[in-house]
Amino acid sequence: MPATPEQVRTGYFHRYVVVRMTTTDGVRGHSFAGPVDRSVWPLVVEATEGAPIDDIDGMLRRGLDRGHGAEHAAWDALGKTLGVPVHALLGGARSTDLQAYLTVVWPGDPSQSQVDAAEVVDTILGYEAAGFRGIKIRAWREPGAIAPLCEAVLAQTGPGFTLMVDRTAHVSGETWSYDRALAEGRELQEAGVRWLEEPLDRYDLAGQARLARQLDLQIVGGEGYTSPAEFAAALVAGSFDVIQPDPAIANGILPTVRVAAVAEALGVPVCLHGTGGLRLPGWLQAAAVIGPEWQELAIVPPTLHPDEAWSLNDAVLGASPWSIRDGRITVPTGPGLGLDVDGAALDRYRTS
Repeated sequence: MPATPEQVRTGYFHRYVVVRMTTTDGVRGHSFAGPVDRSVWPLVVEATEGAPIDDIDGMLRRGLDRGHGAEHAAWDALGKTLGVPVHALLGGARSTDLQAYLTVVWPGDPSQSQVDAAEVVDTILGYEAAGFRGIKIRAWREPGAIAPLCEAVLAQTGPGFTLMVDRTAHVSGETWSYDRALAEGRELQEAGVRWLEEPLDRYDLAGQARLARQLDLQIVGGEGYTSPAEFAAALVAGSFDVIQPDPAIANGILPTVRVAAVAEALGVPVCLHGTGGLRLPGWLQAAAVIGPEWQELAIVPPTLHPDEAWSLNDAVLGASPWSIRDGRITVPTGPGLGLDVDGAALDRYRTS
């Protein structure tokens, strides 16, 4: 979508992979959540062509699960066909007003070491003043540096403010040893941090289960799991105090809701791995059914409010599908995903 060079540098959302699914009755479903991998398209097409639009489970079993956001588009088409939101099709919403937390990542060095403590504190205080009660930052700095930073933040924020820390070992470029993770976790716990996300390799189920037992702060993860078996193994092992399915990576809205049902049966809270902009409606529909404590909005460029970072969405929408106020985001209640998509605009801004 049209963006100035400055908006691109700042981090405004301006590029999406769009799926448009059209029923034989001419109803169009849309998703902006992928897939990026073009090699899966033949599988997605084969899984959907000629299928009844209400057989989303069957489409998933035939290959739609390889399509990430394509499953979201199928739900959008079904909801628009029936005139109801996706959360109603999945049994109803526990909440259509979700408490949001922001994942804030500064441009430049992924470790964030170029951002001094004063800037981090000022940025987070700005978001707190805007009504957000939770923020997540990266723990990719040198050993011993993140806990003092978190302590500085929490010394300035008000009562009830929540600070989370993201390690995500597979992305950070360095996998902590167990002893390092335990030492860092104890320091973060002492600083008042709420949770530490994927401090070890996400498939080190025993290691993270041991951390979860030894630390009072929550050990959180699961965003990269793609199959029910992976989630089941982590849940049974007690690897995470909070499990984080991603409604694209976990193969769709329905598989994510199924993971949440298993987690609930085992007493493990669910907080969906986040996203932002036009990718978000599928996440919100799943979250409405699950009823999590938090909905992650990611990745927000400092010091933009999400509405600013996502403002270019208006180029392809007739109306915003949600509102964000006082740190809370509403779930779209219109048919399907609740998106009012301008098809002509999509064609106009399509890239080769």
